[in-house]
Amino acid sequence: MQHESEEGPRRRAFLAGGLAAAAAAAGALPGTAAAAGRPGGAAAESPATATAAPARPATAPRTYRKAPAGRWDAYNLSPASRTVRPVAVYATTGTVEGAATLASRHGSGTARLTGAGSSVTLDFGKEVGGFVALDVAAGSDDGRLVGLTYSELSTYVSPSASDGSNGGSNDEPAVRYAAPPGGRVDTSKDTPAAGAPEGAAPASQQRGGFRYLTVVNESGGTVALTGVTVRVTFAPNAPDLRAYPNYFYCDDELLNRIWYAGAYTVQTNIIASGEGRVWGPPDAGWANDARVGEAGDTVLVDGAKRDRTIWPGDLGISVLTDQVSLGDLVTVRNALQTLYNHQDPASGALPYAGPAVNFIGNSDAYHLWTLIGTASYAQLSGDLDWTRTVYDAYLKALAHVVAKIDTDGLLNVTAAADWARTDADGKNLEANAIMYRALVVAGPLARSMGDGATAAACAEQAAKLRQAVETQGYWDASAGLYRDKPSGAGAALYPQDGNALAVWFGLVTDPERARTVSAALAKRWTAVGALTPEKGAGSVHPFPGGMEVHAHFAAGRDETALDLIRREWGYMLNAPHGTASTFWEGYRSDGSSDYSGSYMSAAHGWSTGPTSALTYFLLGIAPSADGGAGYSVAPRPGGLRRAEGQLTTPAGVIRASWKARSHGGFDLSLSAPAGVVGEVAVPVPAEGACVVRVDGERAWDGRSLAHGARAEPGRIVLSGLSGRSHEVTVRSR
Repeated sequence: MQHESEEGPRRRAFLAGGLAAAAAAAGALPGTAAAAGRPGGAAAESPATATAAPARPATAPRTYRKAPAGRWDAYNLSPASRTVRPVAVYATTGTVEGAATLASRHGSGTARLTGAGSSVTLDFGKEVGGFVALDVAAGSDDGRLVGLTYSELSTYVSPSASDGSNGGSNDEPAVRYAAPPGGRVDTSKDTPAAGAPEGAAPASQQRGGFRYLTVVNESGGTVALTGVTVRVTFAPNAPDLRAYPNYFYCDDELLNRIWYAGAYTVQTNIIASGEGRVWGPPDAGWANDARVGEAGDTVLVDGAKRDRTIWPGDLGISVLTDQVSLGDLVTVRNALQTLYNHQDPASGALPYAGPAVNFIGNSDAYHLWTLIGTASYAQLSGDLDWTRTVYDAYLKALAHVVAKIDTDGLLNVTAAADWARTDADGKNLEANAIMYRALVVAGPLARSMGDGATAAACAEQAAKLRQAVETQGYWDASAGLYRDKPSGAGAALYPQDGNALAVWFGLVTDPERARTVSAALAKRWTAVGALTPEKGAGSVHPFPGGMEVHAHFAAGRDETALDLIRREWGYMLNAPHGTASTFWEGYRSDGSSDYSGSYMSAAHGWSTGPTSALTYFLLGIAPSADGGAGYSVAPRPGGLRRAEGQLTTPAGVIRASWKARSHGGFDLSLSAPAGVVGEVAVPVPAEGACVVRVDGERAWDGRSLAHGARAEPGRIVLSGLSGRSHEVTVRSR
């Protein structure tokens, strides 16, 4: 254990005085002014230098093999090549001839745009992103300019402006380029003639996310084109964009499409560290050449089009999506390291947003999401070498937020920036549910660092917080939901995020109470998804919506969870004006944007909650719920007949396939590295009259016969299965 002489006093403070008392001890952490007088201490100079992890190599997570080929590959949306072409012509204006040749598979022929303002809008069929290239025919008129505009949704297609992305004016006129006859327009190399910020480098004009590209003749005469392509830039660390190490497949086509669309959404959010959005925003146009990652070559950001920045709250969902599909945990580590590099050296506060935005110390909720993300990374990657390098900073950040827990056991939010919800200050339910989760997962993380004192103190504080929520007026039995706050204006708000997180994160321990919350949330659904009243009347936001999906599963209401996935994520995937491939940041019950019109991101990782839920619950392969080591295999069919898939872990691949039979029968096949799967559970008929066999031998027939078989509501749980492969069957008696 590193720095043992320095860590000992701090950890004793955690144990003896409770976590809040450790805030005082945090002043003696390495990198603070108090540390300067000790051997090895250094005075703090800046957030970037004072708390950065020691510069020593950490063991990188393994690079995983591609999952086996199968029927599921048909749902994979990732392109087979980094050079993609349009698949259709969406619209034309003015005088345009031969536009269809630009969307031809063979790419032969010439499209002619004659007269100023003539344009062709090309449809790539799904979200893409990167640099555009136009092949200009030799017969094109000399001295012509072409303009390019971009849009994720068809709603905002325009020959004069792109959809909003710069975060300020969102005034993004067509970017103009010279179109030399017989030459090529290449946005990665060519300097714009107009429409970009003054002095913008060519590379800044990468457009991170769009489905529709409009090419405009800006100067009259004829512009003749023989080809249009996009060089895809997302996930630059992936030699083969389609080579996912994990897969999912079931007998519901829409759920398959949604799982893979979630994976693809997050893949479009993996960018090169130097290709983020510039901040502050330019007066007009955009620039995507800011360094937003400070470790490694790639980073996981919030959205493809925007903000192209690390937001810790988004990681609460997108990290899980990444794990179950892409398996790119190196990029997750890079994002977390970048956040720790900007920790406030005095207070321990972590960023609300990473560089280039660098909002620091104004969000308790997002501070907590970074702590949860750290624990999730350590659990899912097994990378304890890196975890040790940030553990001092992690403890300092933990002490910073625990100091805000009042004597009543509740977190009192004083830095109220959050994901766009209202009522984000004080002792709101959402923040307390996140605080609870941060305390729970801190235990296994601390134990992995040999720090039993912190683990015990966190468990004690979590129990107090849970009891405080139970006894201090949050629960409203008449509504079947928790209030956001026990009194004041928040008492009239029954938030989607807070109620969903309370169930998903285990703050609600009574199974009947959890089912009641699930049922009450479902009563608020609209035709296009679940309402999010903490954002506004009529808001439907897939970020807390994904939390709700996990909550329905956690409450044992599997069919309700699947119904919501089909309703909300099916709507986004099938909406005629959508990307047909990625999930949106937030919208309204009439389907319109809930983020300043065209500014809404249509490829936002925080909206991909169903992808992890389908692997963890429907397929049934899930990491330990408390953040500890090990996995379980416990399918939750939800009315489906079959599913299969795999999840790659640092110890190896866990595979599962199951089939629900008539009369309560069930067949489960699983394989896993020895010692990785702690428990296996299979669904059984409600009346319980069944026989469960493991590899042909009876384990349960109304009594436990082998493998520690025990009955829980609706299922039989088995433990201690040795070996790598097993067949578990359920048959009625």
